[in-house]
Amino acid sequence: MSQLLQENAHAPIHYAAPREYQTYPGAQYALPTDDLERQRKHTHLNVLFGHKLLFAPVELREGDRVLETGTGPGLWILDLAKAVDPSISMVAVDIESRLFPTSSPENIEFRVESVLHLPAEWTNTFSLVHQRLLIFALTIPEWPVALREIYRVLRPGGWVQLTESTPWREGAYPGRPCTEKLTLIYLCLAKTRNLYFGCAYDMPQMLEDAGFVDIHSVSRFQRMGRWAGESGAVQKRNHIEIFRGMKTPVLQAGGFGYVFSEAEYDALVDGLDQEWDEVPGTQKEMFMLWARKPSN
Repeated sequence: MSQLLQENAHAPIHYAAPREYQTYPGAQYALPTDDLERQRKHTHLNVLFGHKLLFAPVELREGDRVLETGTGPGLWILDLAKAVDPSISMVAVDIESRLFPTSSPENIEFRVESVLHLPAEWTNTFSLVHQRLLIFALTIPEWPVALREIYRVLRPGGWVQLTESTPWREGAYPGRPCTEKLTLIYLCLAKTRNLYFGCAYDMPQMLEDAGFVDIHSVSRFQRMGRWAGESGAVQKRNHIEIFRGMKTPVLQAGGFGYVFSEAEYDALVDGLDQEWDEVPGTQKEMFMLWARKPSN
């Protein structure tokens, strides 16, 4: 795989309709930031975790503040605002404002900030920090920085709640040739951008290294295909759209020696529909983790 990366990473493939992506300086986020991406994010996690918003044992009261980092369209924090006292102040940040909602409750402020450099005045401010699915956003050296920043802005005794996906794994999907090839492409994209696709597995240790205590996690399997019922159909649509969202950066990188045209890439993604319905067993794990900043 490394030889293919070296030979093909700088030979862009012509494509017809690139998606819109973030332009934050230095960021490596590999998925789009457009209306199609907003629609993709809407339902799959709610279904997977039974529509439960809070796993961290935090009781939000008047005077508490909540922060969501990497908020995207703000789906989680908008749902939380409906479930708690409207006097609770909330801030939702992202490096790209394009996905921010056009309207929101008065107690939520949406603003452009990076989890790698949160405002200095936020130190010891928030009772809860929430973040999910930055697997396509943060590089290997950036994850510890992000967790230290989250630790800094939490008040003593405050909680962080994180949701992260595990990666697609090379050689794990026999009988699914489209899945196998797209997995290799996905891993090449991670390598060229230095993304931390194994972050979910290492998150407990990274949280401990950042200073957190009372670290807990639960996991659910994302099962893709008709064989897994209604949830399988939702998860399949979500992951197919993730692979579609990867197309522009993959073709810009030359296809990594696995695809040589936009039509070839599209055909691979279209093949997932059939593979995941016809061959039961396509699944990957999602982790929900929560941890506490010590009180003293």
